[in-house]
Amino acid sequence: MLTSAKKWMVAYMIQIDGKTMQLFRVFIYEKMGIHLSKDKDYLLIAKLERIMQNSRYPSLMDFYYRLKTENMEAYEILVRHITTNHTFFFREKEHFDILCGLMKLRKDPPKRIWSAASSTGEEVYSIIITLLEAGLKNFVILASDLNKDVLFHLKHGIYHKDRIIHVPCNILRKYFSRVDDDRYSIHPDLKKYVVIKKLNLIEPLPFEEKFDYIFLRNVMIYFDDATKKIVLDNILNNLKDDGYLFIGHSESLFGITDKMDSVFNSVYGKKR
Repeated sequence: MLTSAKKWMVAYMIQIDGKTMQLFRVFIYEKMGIHLSKDKDYLLIAKLERIMQNSRYPSLMDFYYRLKTENMEAYEILVRHITTNHTFFFREKEHFDILCGLMKLRKDPPKRIWSAASSTGEEVYSIIITLLEAGLKNFVILASDLNKDVLFHLKHGIYHKDRIIHVPCNILRKYFSRVDDDRYSIHPDLKKYVVIKKLNLIEPLPFEEKFDYIFLRNVMIYFDDATKKIVLDNILNNLKDDGYLFIGHSESLFGITDKMDSVFNSVYGKKR
């Protein structure tokens, strides 16, 4: 027996033919590097359906043609619906403690940190809070993402209480202010450590100065091996020879690059 939700999904799948699905799969892969296999069609269908419900485009193919003509409004809508931004404060906290330990061994000059897929900023502010609590203030963080909406969220620094469930009470009192019953605002002083920039990780990223530490956590799970290699090359080209790369606990560089050695759990340094 099909549930009503599944019946709706089957009905909607009939309306989106295989050719149209493939057009969107290819476009998303080429522009964002996100690999959506056919067994994930139900996810893509749901995302496309939400786009049609929430936008003014008369048809899915009209939306696609706008994308192909490089209409930025259409592209931003697609990015907003396709990219995944689920995160919370102090996720995989041991990485922040490792960062503190590494930075204490190197005091000067100022350290450059890059949160390469910063999403709405929970990772960025978790890093800042951890470093400040350790007495480390000589650093700057580049926060980048493909989705400009999440960067806007990061800039304003207001978070639902669900995102701060792992924040200790003393840290909450020190670095957050209550906005209402459900939301908290990050302390404005934390924002002075952050530079925000919209970037696509599958494109060349030639920074004038390389980074000491790069966080690329829980991002590569959305890429196929070919895209992972492109992204890693772009990332590693901007990491100092004695720098460190942090990836998610569920991710691995095995078979993707031979340029890095594991030094801690999901933390890598360049081979010497």
